[in-house]
Formats: sequence, structure tokens, C-alpha cells
Amino acid sequence: MIQTTVKKLGDNEHQVDVQIAQSEYDRIHAEQSSKLAGSTKLPGFRQGKMPADMLKKQFGAKLHEDTVSELLQTHYVAAIEASGLTPAAQPELDIPAVQPGAGFAFTMNVVTWPDVKVKALSKLKFNETEVEVTDADIQTVVDRLMESQVKYAVEDGRVAEKGDQVVIDFVGFIGDEAFEGGKGEDAPLVLGAGQFIPGFEDQLMGKKAGDDCTIEVTFPADYQANHLAGKAARFETQVKSVAKSVKATNNDELAEILGFENADALNADARTRLDAESEDAAKQGTREAAFEALLEANEVSLPDRLIEEDMKATTQRLTQNMQQQGMELTKEMFEDEAFKKEVRERSVKGLKLSVLMQSIRDEAGLEVEDADIDSEIEKMATQYPAEQKDQFVSWIKSQKEQMASVRERLLEGKCVEYIVSQAKTKKVSMTLSEWQEAQDKT
Repeated sequence: MIQTTVKKLGDNEHQVDVQIAQSEYDRIHAEQSSKLAGSTKLPGFRQGKMPADMLKKQFGAKLHEDTVSELLQTHYVAAIEASGLTPAAQPELDIPAVQPGAGFAFTMNVVTWPDVKVKALSKLKFNETEVEVTDADIQTVVDRLMESQVKYAVEDGRVAEKGDQVVIDFVGFIGDEAFEGGKGEDAPLVLGAGQFIPGFEDQLMGKKAGDDCTIEVTFPADYQANHLAGKAARFETQVKSVAKSVKATNNDELAEILGFENADALNADARTRLDAESEDAAKQGTREAAFEALLEANEVSLPDRLIEEDMKATTQRLTQNMQQQGMELTKEMFEDEAFKKEVRERSVKGLKLSVLMQSIRDEAGLEVEDADIDSEIEKMATQYPAEQKDQFVSWIKSQKEQMASVRERLLEGKCVEYIVSQAKTKKVSMTLSEWQEAQDKT
């Protein structure tokens, strides 16, 4: 039913000529004719009763287009399988204007992955990173928490000042009309934190619980709600409580604020978290060193179309990341030569590593067991509260893309471990703070 002829056009680029039998064309054409006849109504004919010759005369071009479309959808995958090729990018289709006397023909341009034989891993040399958590690292975390962790103690009759937390009810007005989104009840507000529009918090200084006041402000010209931008407003406000900020003065007090039994329990928790961070840091450092050594030792020639396809995907990922970070995107940004160069370098490096890693996996027979995936998911679930862990596990196991990502990450980890086991490595130790400082400079 399907015949394929493969012609090599260059390294990793092939032309696949596909011929589909006339009988298959006729079968699908008849199906499309039946569908069209059943949904078409013309004067003088009952729906579904139009003669075949008239249907062909009226809708011949459409029937042919629908038949070709269905043929491609039905036999596209089979044609690729028949060619014996594994595409590395979406094949390009070409349908000749002049068709053979019998049957239907089309051509695919197929780009395949480079076939690379990785050089002996035993000749690779790179540093194997070890990251150590010191008492100083733990103290840095505690000091940071000491500065950032604050609780608030309500004091009767206290006059609000900068740094205090007030709880207020308010209703906002433009002129004499209350505006949508301008009402709040039991709203906590730290004075001086800049949570509300400029001038609002300043006018609460000196107020006490039970005070009613009118706060007059002007919305910024670039305010996100266009109907309020640049407009003067007043807020009828009631102060319900004033609380003084309380910071810990020692580690035991800090532990109490954070819900730990004492300073030792706080330090133990900090060490556990930093140990996990240092383990990830060590893996990242070793991974990057192994990849650089692998790329330097092996030449990989990539087809241009494969690079172009990956650049599109890389640009899309970068765009999504920038949008999530609230960055403004412009046309000029994507046309910038430095931006395009960075995208191309990322794509080329990623593709070369994919080729090399796949070769290593195949040669070493590396695989990921279902038990490995279950263990990794359980580890991921530890970041959620106990009552949400089962829900997270069920959710991620129902997501094909997420599961594929977990499997790929574990497989990459096994591959790196294998490379390290075969290569000549030198252990390089550093503290976690030294690692973090080095990362900040890159």
C-alpha cells in the first residue's frame, strides 16, 4: 500500500519519496464523498441524495483536497516508519503539483540525529565538586532569619509609627462615588512597607485603635487599573488595632517565632536544608564540568534545520520565562544580534549534549526503573505539607509531560554518574557560601 524510496541529500538529511496505491486513494476519496454528500443540500435534491457525478462536478477540487489531507494524516507516520529513519525534527512535506497516473505521491525531507561514537570516557579529565556546609553557613541563615522574621504584638492605646502593623477597614471614593476594588475589611498594613499607594501609609502615622480618619491620595499615573490612574481619591478609614513589631534578640526567641522548640532545633533544621542544597550544588558543579569536558573531547556536526527548529523552541521558552518574571518584551529584543547569538549557542550546546548523552546511554545500557521514579516523586513531595503530599503524588503521576521530565532528569543523573565513574576526576572542595558567591559572579 505504501512504497518509500530514500535518497541521502547530505549528512543527516534525507529525501523520502512516498507512493500510495490508487486503491487507497479511491477508498478515502469515496469516504470523503459520502461525508460531503450527507451534509450537502442543493435545490432539487434531498440531502444526501445528490448524484455522484454532480457531486464531483460541483466539489471535485474540495474532495481532492480533503482526500489528500486524510491520506497524509492516515499514512504520514507509516511512511516515516517504512523509511527506516528516525526524524530529529518535524519532516518537511512537499506534494508535487503533477501526480503520477495512478496512486498518490508526496515527498518528505527528513533530518536525523547525527550518529556519533563518543571517545573513550576514561580519557576525560575534570573536577568533581564537593560542597561542605559549615557552622558559618548555618549562622548566615540564622542571621538572615533574625532580620526578616517579625511578629506583631497589639498594644492598647498605642500610637502608630513606622514599622507598626495596623489593621484597618476602608472604603475608597472618587468624588462622591465608591469605586470597585476600593473596599477592605480587617486589612493588615505595615506602615512604611509601601504596600499601598504613595501617601496612604504616611497618613496613618499617629493614629490609634478606634480612630476614624479620611485619607486623601492621588493614584499614580501609571497605576495598573486604568480607570483609577492619575485620579484623586479619598479613603474613609477606621483603625481597628495597632501592633508593635517584635524581633528576636537571640536564637531561642527566633526559634519560638518560627515554631521550633529551641535554637538547637532551629539550627538542626537549617543544617538539613543546607545539606540538601549543598548536595544539589555539588551535583550541579560536577555535571557542568563533565558536560564541558565531554563537549571539548567530541566533535558533533548538527544539521542547520535541526538547530533552527531548536532555536525556535528555545526562544519560546525564554519568552515564557521573561513573561513570568514580568519583563516587557519588544520586537527589537528578538531582532538583537546578541540575543540571537545567545539563543543559537544555547541550542547548539544543548543539541550536542543530547546526541552525546544518548550515545553514552545506549553504549552503557543505562535505564531508569519505575522504583527510581517513585522514589524521586516521594522526595519531591516532601516540600508539601503532610496533608497535601498524596494529592501531589497523584497529580504528578497523571501528567505525562511531568513524568517524562522526571524520567529524563533521573536518566541524565545516571549518565553523569557513569561519566564520573569512567573519567579521571579531581575532587575540589568548597564551602556552601563559597559556592554561592561563585554562582553570583556568573
